[in-house]
Amino acid sequence: MRMLNINIPISEEILFVLKKDEKSLQEEARKILALQFFKERKLSLGKAAELAGMDKNDFVILLGKNQIDIYQYTDKELEREFEAIDRFVEDFKNESGN
Repeated sequence: MRMLNINIPISEEILFVLKKDEKSLQEEARKILALQFFKERKLSLGKAAELAGMDKNDFVILLGKNQIDIYQYTDKELEREFEAIDRFVEDFKNESGN
């Protein structure tokens, strides 16, 4: 796979204010981009982890630290899940005679 480098000019003043060197800012920027693209459902878990430069397990931990759910249901998907649960409960009640 061909790799590309994306360059973003940043002043030394910004690095100073952030208390970062170029390498640590680059690593943090990759993680921030990966988190955002995953949150927006633009990247899968695996691809977001790759962008972040992490394995999937570590990226899942990073998601948790940033309060981003690993399961990103749409409203329609949630509705179907709740309907399935309701059907399961009804079937269980009918089978148990309650």
